[in-house]
Amino acid sequence: MFLNYYLTPNRITPEGDDYMAVGVNRQRYTIDDVYDHMTRQGSTLTKAEALAAFEEVTQGIINIVRQGNTVVTPLVNIMPSISGVFDSEEDTFDASRHEVTLSISPGIRLRDVPPDIATQKVKARERKPDLANYYDKGSATKDDAVTPGKGARISGSLLKFDETDATQGIFFVNTDGSAEARVDDESILRNKPSELIFVNPSLPAGTYRLEVRSLLNGNSDIRTGILSDRVTVA
Repeated sequence: MFLNYYLTPNRITPEGDDYMAVGVNRQRYTIDDVYDHMTRQGSTLTKAEALAAFEEVTQGIINIVRQGNTVVTPLVNIMPSISGVFDSEEDTFDASRHEVTLSISPGIRLRDVPPDIATQKVKARERKPDLANYYDKGSATKDDAVTPGKGARISGSLLKFDETDATQGIFFVNTDGSAEARVDDESILRNKPSELIFVNPSLPAGTYRLEVRSLLNGNSDIRTGILSDRVTVA
């Protein structure tokens, strides 16, 4: 496996003639995927045991950090700090002007990983919505079933669109070419670049191609992103 990247003009540096790398790997892993890897065939650890242990460790770390302490682990380091400007030496914390934040950095074992990651330069991709995964709440599945009238979520990047423009949005396109259905504005619950949350439209049984269409900043034409897997209404 490689960390794929392409180069794009660097608009941060003043020179204006250099480039920066943009990673394009689409594969994302959830904690459930980690459990599946830990409990693969031949492992003596069950998924239930892994989940229980992780929950205990997670809650322990949260409790320590909540008390204002720093946690140092082989995987990650967490340190609470305070941001904001204080008017004088006598000034005290004011939630309207100050904020407690968390500084998170790689732990000693994770810091050893980057040199081992192989890279591979690829051709620059067209800038368009990138659909990583579709989650259907009604069936509790990923990139598989669609439950009409139930909640759903799309994760990815460049997903945000103009809800008032009927040519943009979330579309279920029947693969037999008969019709397509757009998720109406009232059913959009969250419209962010990395996440869309909505209620599935009413759809007849069939197989669908899930698309997000958007007019991205700097472009004059609608760009379409397509989920790599087909989804099905039973």
